[in-house]
Amino acid sequence: LNQQLPDIIIIDILMPQVNGYELLMYIRETLKLYYIPIIILTAKSLTQDRVRAYSLGCNAYLSKPFNVDELLSIINNLITHSQNYLKRMPLSLVLNKPLLSLGNTTISNRLELRPKEQQILNLVVNGYMNKEIAKQLHISNRHVERYIGKLFNLFQVNSRTELVKIAIKNLLVT
Repeated sequence: LNQQLPDIIIIDILMPQVNGYELLMYIRETLKLYYIPIIILTAKSLTQDRVRAYSLGCNAYLSKPFNVDELLSIINNLITHSQNYLKRMPLSLVLNKPLLSLGNTTISNRLELRPKEQQILNLVVNGYMNKEIAKQLHISNRHVERYIGKLFNLFQVNSRTELVKIAIKNLLVT
């Protein structure tokens, strides 16, 4: 991993030398590895195992025995999605720039928000509700919800309050 970054990582929860959950946490806490999609492929099929893996940041979870076509479809989808994401946010920005604090995790402080994302972030910080944002920007409420969902994912938050706090703390409002 120090010499070349993979396009995708497939791990098992039950491995001889390292627990798959620990490896998943390590990957998600390591900035240069954070954006690599992760598939869990394991014999553990309980709902609580899936929930734990998803809460630690896996992108997909397949239980053994699995369908090869399903695995290939997931791999293609995740690689395409991550490549599209990285086109918007060059890897050099993620790896080489100073970091922005998001509680227990960090991301690049040179986030390249799209103009509409920046506009919506600014309006959220100013206390606008979804209907008001939609009216102000002449877009549907559903589009506003999608943009706010993207911002939640990007900043790894679950509420508008957390989003506003991070945006103000890190001077992301224009």
